[in-house]
Amino acid sequence: MRTIVATAILVLIALLASLIVYIILRRAWALVRAGIERRRLRGLEVRLDDWLASGVEPIPETLTSLLPYPDRFLFSRLCVARLRDADDVSRVHMISWLDSARYIDRWIAQLSSRSAWRRAHAAEALGIVRIERSLEPLIATLKDPVFDVRMRAARALGAVGGRRARAALIGTLTEENRWSVIRIADLLSEMGREVPGELIEAYRTMSRAARLASIELIAQIGDSGVTPFLLEQLEDLDRDVRARAAAALGRIGDGRAIPGLRAGLKDAEWPVRAMCAKGLGSLFVTSAVAELRVALRDREWWVRANAADALRQLGPVGLDTLANALDDADAFARDQALATLEESGELNRRLSLLCSTDPVEAAAARSLVESLVARQPRRRFDAIRDRHPLPEVRRAIAAAEMPRMSAGAAS
Repeated sequence: MRTIVATAILVLIALLASLIVYIILRRAWALVRAGIERRRLRGLEVRLDDWLASGVEPIPETLTSLLPYPDRFLFSRLCVARLRDADDVSRVHMISWLDSARYIDRWIAQLSSRSAWRRAHAAEALGIVRIERSLEPLIATLKDPVFDVRMRAARALGAVGGRRARAALIGTLTEENRWSVIRIADLLSEMGREVPGELIEAYRTMSRAARLASIELIAQIGDSGVTPFLLEQLEDLDRDVRARAAAALGRIGDGRAIPGLRAGLKDAEWPVRAMCAKGLGSLFVTSAVAELRVALRDREWWVRANAADALRQLGPVGLDTLANALDDADAFARDQALATLEESGELNRRLSLLCSTDPVEAAAARSLVESLVARQPRRRFDAIRDRHPLPEVRRAIAAAEMPRMSAGAAS
């Protein structure tokens, strides 16, 4: 029995020793190989630079007769790395070498590999090369079961470009994965002015998530030509579609959207009202002051906030409206107007006029203080006074409030 145990221990020790030797040898070989590759790569860089600098289009014999490994492999990696920032002439030279060495065909074939890593690597490489014959294989890869492979193929199609690539990417917007929709939309945003029109053409066949993403994308890269389409979406049964369309109209800035946005302030759904208020501010619609003043009384905070911010953007007429709203019977309107005036610095500016030598300006400032004293809680008023940056104005506010406070105490 002891002999068996001793033999087992010796076998185990031998196995461990063999494993340690294997790890050491493997590590040593990796270091040696890395050193060889670095030296070979430096020589290949010199050859590539000489070729590109010479302006000679045919591939020189020194580059056509490279050893399959490591030289040809290293040179392919070098070309791919250089292609990212290469000028047009250098791109043509390096792509011609990759094509002659059959690397492009190999990457296209690897899109069907059993290895997801190989498929992803091939898609990324083809996106850098941007050669037209890779278009259809990349489109087919958009149906790959692995998400990372699909997204690399999508990025490659975005780099290749063209109507066929755009149509394929627009088709992927029907996927229900929200993150993929966002990423595809980002790719489409960089693919030219034709994208908004093509999105509009495909809009009716899209899923709800894709429609919402498409409207945002149209707003990002579209111009006034998409206004009629967006105005149609203000009539959609989906409140989110209507809200996104209103936001898009405000962003594009076409005056034809004004009637629709003003009507949208009466929409039954608060996201639509909020986006319409924001759009009217973006379009600087001073004629909508009355409607925005009403929106300050909305029961939804987002609508009130957007309406107040829109009034702020309208300049003096909007700021006067906000100041007048400090006396509104509706507490929501008062609070929102006060918050916006404070955030914009307009409240402090108007209070500073207490120290003005102009009697009209000083009287307006005193009236503002009286409104704050009458309508705001004592603690809120004290905070407004104490936060003013100028000591003389803080003293003037305190002096202006005293008559009103004394009258309140007497009653």
